Amino acid sequence: MGEMKILTGKCAAVLREKLHRRLDALPPKARLATVAVMSAAFAAGCLYMAATAIAGFGKGNGTMEIRHMKKPELPQKADLQEAYEHYHKNRIYGKGTEKE
Repeated sequence: MGEMKILTGKCAAVLREKLHRRLDALPPKARLATVAVMSAAFAAGCLYMAATAIAGFGKGNGTMEIRHMKKPELPQKADLQEAYEHYHKNRIYGKGTEKE
């Protein structure tokens, strides 16, 4: 996981540097137009994805199935007492790596 984060960070830095170099080479009006077109394309893609997700919501192949919740099986009082005694008898509860 850490290696992937480092790799994506390096790729992002390289791409950002290349984009900055290319935009710095353009005159200010061309730079503004380029950034505006890129932003508009990104916004259009976002709107398209949101619209298709909303339009396709609930159009699954299966029928809707209603399931009722079942009563949870809770531990009985005797089981809890046994677990409590186990932790305190073996002195596991609250002990870390410190020495006695």
